[in-house]
Amino acid sequence: MKAAVLYGKHDLRIEDLPIPAKRDGYRLVKVAYCGICGTDVHLYEGDEGSVKLIPGTVPGHELSGTLVDSGEAVTVDPNYFCGKCNSCLSGNPHYCENIFNTGVTVNGGFAEYVLAHESQIHKIPRQVPLDDASFSEPVSCCLHGADLTDLKMSDRVLITGAGTIGLIMLQICKSAGVSHLAVSEPVQSKRNKALSLGADSVFDSNVITADKLKKCNFNKVIECSGNLNAVKTALSCCANTGTVMLFGLTRPDDTLAIKPFDLFKRELTIKASYINPSTIATAVRMIADGTVRVSPLVSEIISLDELPLYLADNKGRLKNGKILVKL
Repeated sequence: MKAAVLYGKHDLRIEDLPIPAKRDGYRLVKVAYCGICGTDVHLYEGDEGSVKLIPGTVPGHELSGTLVDSGEAVTVDPNYFCGKCNSCLSGNPHYCENIFNTGVTVNGGFAEYVLAHESQIHKIPRQVPLDDASFSEPVSCCLHGADLTDLKMSDRVLITGAGTIGLIMLQICKSAGVSHLAVSEPVQSKRNKALSLGADSVFDSNVITADKLKKCNFNKVIECSGNLNAVKTALSCCANTGTVMLFGLTRPDDTLAIKPFDLFKRELTIKASYINPSTIATAVRMIADGTVRVSPLVSEIISLDELPLYLADNKGRLKNGKILVKL
């Protein structure tokens, strides 16, 4: 089978690998689509994602396809949880002591076939196209972040960053019925897309200041870009007694100076969100019923052979929206 193998920083090779052999408790998936995630870019650049890449692994964790033995349409939760360790039994499976991560520690979706544990496989309703189904994992991650943010109908929410993650988070917040939903984003076309997907207002982050945003009284700020300046803005502009969700993935060595006295005076709550425990089934339902519209987020569909060129040019092509690899 054709696959993209990542050996280290900037070393992604298209190779011919054996189709994974059958194993008890596992199903073979013929991959249809796999999305390029910001985490894939981090790994390509030699950084750590949710976990460290094992060199020589096929990346790609946002995948959909069909089961080889039945032809059923499925998506794959990239995270395997054992269900038996202390973390799993205490309700924190995403910190499983025996976790493995499809596309990071074991071969993933940038290949024609993937072998996945039965517990990772989620069937897709017939009305959901396979390209839409490949968004199940990022939607599930956003759901976990939204759950931790504890959204209420009275909330005034600001999302910083209108990339794929920001626009998914926007739609989840909209479905929660928050009273006002705003987006801060430097790119005009993305601000327009945010409005089309339900934002009540948008701000040009190249122009608007944190002081002006603070006057808008946003009591929930969800940072979705992973940009350190946006993180600083999120912390500065949140209303007193509010919550800042640091959702976007920064680089591992990024640091931030925080004045504890300032947090004390403002009674801020700062949260973060790690992967997607027990949310992927809900994500599939929200895509199927149209609560989260993912097709408007796709900017391009490419072949596997084009993947190395796109990752090498991540500051260009990948900035316009979600890119799907069609297998």
